Amino acid sequence: MTDAAASTKPLHRRAVTRLLAGLGAGAAVSSLARAQGKTVAVGMTAMAFDPPAVTVAAGDTIEWTNGSFIAHTVTFDPAQAVKPADVALPGGAAPFGSGDMGEGDSFSHTFTVKGTYKYVCKYHEEMGMVGTVTVT
Repeated sequence: MTDAAASTKPLHRRAVTRLLAGLGAGAAVSSLARAQGKTVAVGMTAMAFDPPAVTVAAGDTIEWTNGSFIAHTVTFDPAQAVKPADVALPGGAAPFGSGDMGEGDSFSHTFTVKGTYKYVCKYHEEMGMVGTVTVT
């Protein structure tokens, strides 16, 4: 084998290996992107969720961020609400919540069960800090 042939053959194998690895990685990233939903932002002001009503698809995530200096919660648990009717979950969805959130804190939840969810800030529910998530 000549020097030119010897140097070409390993280069060719490496090029094919890189090409195949690149295609596999691209396909994996593309599949992962399709499997993940989008993220929707909801803000928390002094006494409100902003926006108060959000519609997302199953698999989407909502991220709540407290932009207020006042502590808040994102509470999807009727047992923690002053008025249990202010919190509602579709059948098959388990209660959940953020716990206390200080200024700048964020909490995310991915919704997998379709239906209508009603939630509150357990500290400011009676002042009208309630929200609705509709999952389609």
